[in-house]
Amino acid sequence: MCYYNETIAFFYNRSGKHLATGWNTVSRLVMGLGITVCIFIMLANLLVMIAIYVNRRFHFPIYYLMANLAAADFFAGLAYFYLMFNTGPNTRRLTVSTWLLRQGLIDTSLTASVANLLAIAIERHITVFRMQLHTRMSNRRVVVVIVIIWTMSIVMGAIPSVGWNCICSIKTCSNMAPLYSNSYLVFWAVFNLVTFVVMVTLYAHIFVYVRQRTMRMSRHSSGQRRNRDTMMSLLKTVAIVLGAFIICWTPGLVILLLDVFCSSCNVLTYEKFFLLLAEFNSAMNPIIYSYRDKEMSATFRQILCCQRGLSYLVSGSAESIRECCCL
Repeated sequence: MCYYNETIAFFYNRSGKHLATGWNTVSRLVMGLGITVCIFIMLANLLVMIAIYVNRRFHFPIYYLMANLAAADFFAGLAYFYLMFNTGPNTRRLTVSTWLLRQGLIDTSLTASVANLLAIAIERHITVFRMQLHTRMSNRRVVVVIVIIWTMSIVMGAIPSVGWNCICSIKTCSNMAPLYSNSYLVFWAVFNLVTFVVMVTLYAHIFVYVRQRTMRMSRHSSGQRRNRDTMMSLLKTVAIVLGAFIICWTPGLVILLLDVFCSSCNVLTYEKFFLLLAEFNSAMNPIIYSYRDKEMSATFRQILCCQRGLSYLVSGSAESIRECCCL
């Protein structure tokens, strides 16, 4: 028997998840904070995409992938924005379809971020082992990679809506996500956690290789040293981005597994905290770039406060950008 025509309250009552009937002080504060963070996420990641577009020094595959990661975070901001206006007491007004859409948007944004980070890790692995600063991948191949990332993300986000849910198998419903089946949540959490392990392994392999190679190479020109230092700086930046992502998302994925396998664990108590932690991650990357990448930071300042046209940035170096920026 399927329950497509039932209300959201029906599924929440069966799972034991509390469905608010009115706004209290805590829920208003959470919503206010969430909306504020969403706006910052969208504006900050839009700034990253503009910076990479207007500055020729960023016209390389690694930066195109970083721009696509910013696009994924921008999409996450939109997904969370939609969530904030359809949570709390407003959840009662959702239909089965709109509830699945709400969750599917978040799933799509997470998949896009994970896939982008994996693509960046593979790109860095290839370039470092070839001792190059930038891969020679053509723009066409980068576009193909980006299209694959978003196609896979949309498919992953749509899976529960097209059938992998518990609407026709009510006994398998999750407590945290009352319309999702336990089997899907296990698949979702394990898939992402395994991907995290793969990315960490790739970066660990890279750092071990670079350290061993550096110890063997006692003599090299100043140009080679600059190239190596630039490569390591960029590598450390993307590694920090990955680390922040894993720290913010791993607790939420673990709690999904606990929801399925630990009936005595009161996971619903911590659900909103881990959701906010995951949301904050989408705001972190622009901050990391501004502190770690001088060229990116200078481009940000130029976009935000320079009186000259953005075309000046296309050929401008970090030094020339600083000169025209009203600091």
